[in-house]
Amino acid sequence: MDSLDKHIYIKRKAFSKDQCKTIIDFFEKQKSKFDEHRGYEVVYMNLLQSGLEFVRNTLGDNIKKYADKHPFLHILYTRWSCISEFNVQKYLPGRAYVGEHMEHGRDECDSKRILAWMICLNDIKNKGGTCFPQQNFTTKPRAGDLYIWPAGWTHSHYGIPAPKEKKYFISGWFYLVKC
Repeated sequence: MDSLDKHIYIKRKAFSKDQCKTIIDFFEKQKSKFDEHRGYEVVYMNLLQSGLEFVRNTLGDNIKKYADKHPFLHILYTRWSCISEFNVQKYLPGRAYVGEHMEHGRDECDSKRILAWMICLNDIKNKGGTCFPQQNFTTKPRAGDLYIWPAGWTHSHYGIPAPKEKKYFISGWFYLVKC
């Protein structure tokens, strides 16, 4: 585990290159939806889908380590869990979601987010990371690397375009569960 001391959890090589390729291949076989505002193609998947046990298991193992590092998460006043739906995203060269944003949102579902996660699916040689300006930290996209961070405004972030490479990653959230 390579954990950053800014509430950003990093697990290098959480996925193997073969697991990353499995998800990219799945993405390329699907009819993706282009989101003009965010600048990416997206396919929505579910952790309960057959063949994705490795995603669910990897998140489960690593969120436990994150919560162990921040013990109050084990005793929150309400339950929290991983949202089973997640995004597979593809950015073409020169594209990124460059608007600074947070993962805690204004609608009912987004307002319950407490943590966000992202797993890079391919290596990027030039730029292409995610910048967390308040933590003075930018990710270096490497296939299989997992990041977990708080969903609130303290961890706003934005994407940096990779000038000549496609960028693939998956992302999702942990949220408060109504008791």
